[in-house]
Amino acid sequence: MRIVLYTGKGGVGKTCVSAAAALAAARRGLRTIILSSDRAHSLGDCLERRLGPDPVDVAPNLHAMEVDANVEIAQHWGEIQAYLRRLISSQGVDGLLAEEIAMVPGFEEACVLLRLKDLWDRGEYDALIVDCAPTGATLRLLSFPEAFGWFMRRIFPVHRTLMRVLRPTAGPLISIPLPTEAYYDAIRALYERFIAVAELLLDPESTGVRLVTIPERMAVEETRRAFAEFSLYGLCVEEVVANRILPPEVTDPYLAATKTGQQGWLEQIRTDFDPIPVTEARLLPNEVVGLQALETLGAELFEGRDPMALLRTRPPVRIEREGDAARLVLELGFATRQDVELMQHGDELVVEMGGSRRNLLLPGALARMRAARARVESGELVIEFESAGAAAATEGTP
Repeated sequence: MRIVLYTGKGGVGKTCVSAAAALAAARRGLRTIILSSDRAHSLGDCLERRLGPDPVDVAPNLHAMEVDANVEIAQHWGEIQAYLRRLISSQGVDGLLAEEIAMVPGFEEACVLLRLKDLWDRGEYDALIVDCAPTGATLRLLSFPEAFGWFMRRIFPVHRTLMRVLRPTAGPLISIPLPTEAYYDAIRALYERFIAVAELLLDPESTGVRLVTIPERMAVEETRRAFAEFSLYGLCVEEVVANRILPPEVTDPYLAATKTGQQGWLEQIRTDFDPIPVTEARLLPNEVVGLQALETLGAELFEGRDPMALLRTRPPVRIEREGDAARLVLELGFATRQDVELMQHGDELVVEMGGSRRNLLLPGALARMRAARARVESGELVIEFESAGAAAATEGTP
């Protein structure tokens, strides 16, 4: 099985592109499933099928589904939400309102990742395609396991130990219910599932990200930012799809300026994303709805090649050792040195770029070293680490 995530700015046609890819994979004989992670589900409209939280037959070898967060929450969040609901209700809050408040921000979207892992573990498909939400929501979705990991490393052990001490002594004396061991066990089990999801997403041979854009300024600029941020999270962007290009046969003078502008932005896309493959798809004369239209778009996109092919394996984050020194290299695409800020706190390296912030948990070898210098070269952020001894020897050196 291989997973491909399609995402991009809202309105660029990512749902149509991902559905066309799924249909093309199924036509090649691959057992294929496509799922929508966008809360404003439009995948069913595109396929002209009523979809729900369970896989639905769409065509030979092709199933589709729209993830229902309520179903996923009941399956994965039950024990945790039950305690939070009791806690909030104990303070006089209405039961329905308490249930809404008990939802941890971001978990509703993160349920998509758990569903993804369930499908992977079942092993019933050869191709798993995700019609993702627009770029910003997808980045929030992918950041959830890392944020959860920070909580588990820093807060969870202290909180659990404290409750073990307080539960037998203070429990009977206070009016609010204290969390049980079952509650903490549920959190630990959920965290382990997210760790498994993260390992799956970060393996470029298993998972690839494909960015859908159109040749217009705002869409291209967002795609550039998305590439840098997906790389920052460690995912492999393996293709850019330039969609809705006016074909040569369109000669209406009213569209002449648009065509000229599109060609300029196409050239910019090819230059900016080199060596990432750029696939181009012309604007079709009719709305892309239904299997026949999706098959036409699929022919534009793939021209007979495998829609699930592994297009790129070089990870966007890698570690290079040189004697006692080491380099952490992050492929950030379009960042400049002024765009990036670094802070090191023990075994964590904080990387800030624009509006994004990432806490990189350093491997043991790097955690014992100091981030000494950083530079951007050829679209990569190179962070040089040196040993504690070397760092001490250079203290005070101009």
